[in-house]
Amino acid sequence: MPAECRNFRDPIEPILYLDATYAIATLDETEAYHSDCANFYERLESESVLSVVSDLVYNELAFHRIKAAMTIEGIRTNQHWLDVKRNRPNFIATIMPDVESKKAELNCMVLKLSIGDAVTERAFQLMRNYSLLPTDAYHIAIALDAGVNCFVTLDRDFWRVDGIIVYTCLP
Repeated sequence: MPAECRNFRDPIEPILYLDATYAIATLDETEAYHSDCANFYERLESESVLSVVSDLVYNELAFHRIKAAMTIEGIRTNQHWLDVKRNRPNFIATIMPDVESKKAELNCMVLKLSIGDAVTERAFQLMRNYSLLPTDAYHIAIALDAGVNCFVTLDRDFWRVDGIIVYTCLP
């Protein structure tokens, strides 16, 4: 049986794991589902929902911001974004204030879960059972290890996992 999928108008569970796709869309005004995600976060706050993340969300948010800035610079200089990284090794330092600003915003929104010893085995089991990519499996394993089985995500792969609840604004 796949995950129980809910939309952003459905009743909300008391604790939700905010996946990186949702966190990025909430914090980045250029993302396609920014308005839906930001409005849902306001609802989470107004209903006193405990929102949690893991270090993986911080990693993916930072990478998203860095890659976006390098892509813009690459377009400006007619380079691939990875060439910007290779040719300008100090470029990341110039955009760290933006990355740290988004980290601070996320810090104000969530509680960070620690990663327990059983997470790796559970993540590999999720990869085997549901054909998940490693990062998705780790997000789910970290949350489940902490007793959280409700997720907010824009990633349809989560929908395949038995025994979890997924909130999304995707059609």
